[in-house]
Amino acid sequence: MIKFLVYIFVGLVLFACSNDASSPSTNTSTNTVSKPEDSAVKTPSTASWRNPVMSPMGADVARIIRGYYLVGDFDKMLQFVIIPPCYTRKQIEYILRKATWGYEIKVNNLQWMEDSTFILNVRTNRQNTVDAEQYVGRIINDTAKLFLFPEKENLFPYYGDEDLEDPCQLKDLLDKIYFAFDKTTILPKSSAALKALVNYLTYNPSLNAHFIGHSSAEGSKAYNKALSEGRAKAICDYLIQHGISKNRLSYEGKGDTQPLAKNDTEANKSLNRRVELVLSKNTNIEER
Repeated sequence: MIKFLVYIFVGLVLFACSNDASSPSTNTSTNTVSKPEDSAVKTPSTASWRNPVMSPMGADVARIIRGYYLVGDFDKMLQFVIIPPCYTRKQIEYILRKATWGYEIKVNNLQWMEDSTFILNVRTNRQNTVDAEQYVGRIINDTAKLFLFPEKENLFPYYGDEDLEDPCQLKDLLDKIYFAFDKTTILPKSSAALKALVNYLTYNPSLNAHFIGHSSAEGSKAYNKALSEGRAKAICDYLIQHGISKNRLSYEGKGDTQPLAKNDTEANKSLNRRVELVLSKNTNIEER
């Protein structure tokens, strides 16, 4: 019965989306799509995922993804999402459960790029404040999908400096930062990854970086929290020493409160010992 009510809610969300999401027509001279009219609902005669603002449900792909997100139906949501291959399904669901993508959105314009890639210009409404975002997607197997950026505070907005062909760059760097056993000391073999992280933040001054340390569950709660926080701080200290403004960096430790796996094997424990990175927009892009 609960599942039945959930799908009714999804249907209502998507129906509401279709009431103000129109289906723009392609402008072949500019390779863009004209803005939809708020006052009219245009239903395509033939629904097709090859146009991201047309779907069998009558709503654009961004709103369909958001509709499934709001009711927690990640199975259906992730059919229309491009996930970096370095993340497991469990890691992505963990990230989605922490996300706060609850504000209203409406697609205003569609711009086609190369290789079936597109940008959606989206009007947002958060606490009665109207703003704008861009989402980027690609047609894959005749299905429109949006890129998801797991390291970002907001998972879908596109800033224009992302490497869509190498979406695992940052996670790969974090996975190559190693600490001495039961200590906050960074091991020398982490040098290449740390230098690459410095370069990334140097060449992307519009981003702030927040590091979140996690631990396995061997010690006490207080000890694990202090250890995880100390490791996140050690990364920030290194970045500051190599020219990244401390105003762009922050850190915290979660200890063993947010495990990715059971603490029953060494392999699972290693998954829980990690440092995550959350990127957000930097309003002061001048390095100090």
